[in-house]
Amino acid sequence: MTQTTVQRILQTSRHAIHLTEGLQEPQKPLHPYLLCRTYRRHCERMRRFIRETNATRERIEVIVEVLRQLMAVDMFRAVLKAEGLVNMPAELAERISGGRGFSAQGKPDQTVEPGEPLVAGICPEAIEHLEDFGVHPKIFGLLKKGTPGRQVEAAKLMVALDRVTFISARVIIALTPQSQLADPSIPRKQFFGIDTDTFAGMEIEFAALSHEFLDANECGGIWSLELVVARGYLHRLMDNLKVVRYLAGNYPSQFETFHRFLEPGF
Repeated sequence: MTQTTVQRILQTSRHAIHLTEGLQEPQKPLHPYLLCRTYRRHCERMRRFIRETNATRERIEVIVEVLRQLMAVDMFRAVLKAEGLVNMPAELAERISGGRGFSAQGKPDQTVEPGEPLVAGICPEAIEHLEDFGVHPKIFGLLKKGTPGRQVEAAKLMVALDRVTFISARVIIALTPQSQLADPSIPRKQFFGIDTDTFAGMEIEFAALSHEFLDANECGGIWSLELVVARGYLHRLMDNLKVVRYLAGNYPSQFETFHRFLEPGF
């Protein structure tokens, strides 16, 4: 981010007025009950999304592997050619040949360079992630406690969770590793009823889940699209009588796999 970007944000961002008011951290302590409840809810939401996204990826991989096996059979390719089905979607063909399909088009990882100018202590990239959301002014006061990289991660996490809320920001910052705090020398706050080992375990689990969740969120839409493309091609195969007869007679296991993947709700 350049100084020009900073000026643009201050002039055009819907959050500009908050950023120029002097952002303060909330004075009222975070209640341990709210910390634990929000932590549990966010973790479960992330686990559920990760499970669903991984299930989508695994379905694609099964379809691709079965098609890869069949495409190695000359007779099967001959049947497809005779029926005008040998040309499959480019993304599916790329995966079968060892490429990454739609995934190869994913965005490269972006990192926040040290020393980049901040806007009232906030990383411009974090502000841009929150631009389409109504953000409580105190959320920015909380984000200031993290390093620029942590601010961006926190913003992405709230958006992906669909929880751009004050309490979510408080919990994310509370569970931020000491090394990712803007001032790591400040002692961590203690929460009544949560011992040091328990809190450390919460911090570790939340960090691991957050990273896996953000990765899944980045790829989930791509994998869903790949699955739609793959199932579309399977429908074409399974709607062809000669292909169905060939598979059922020669490759019943693969035939059953295709049939299962085309069942409603699968």
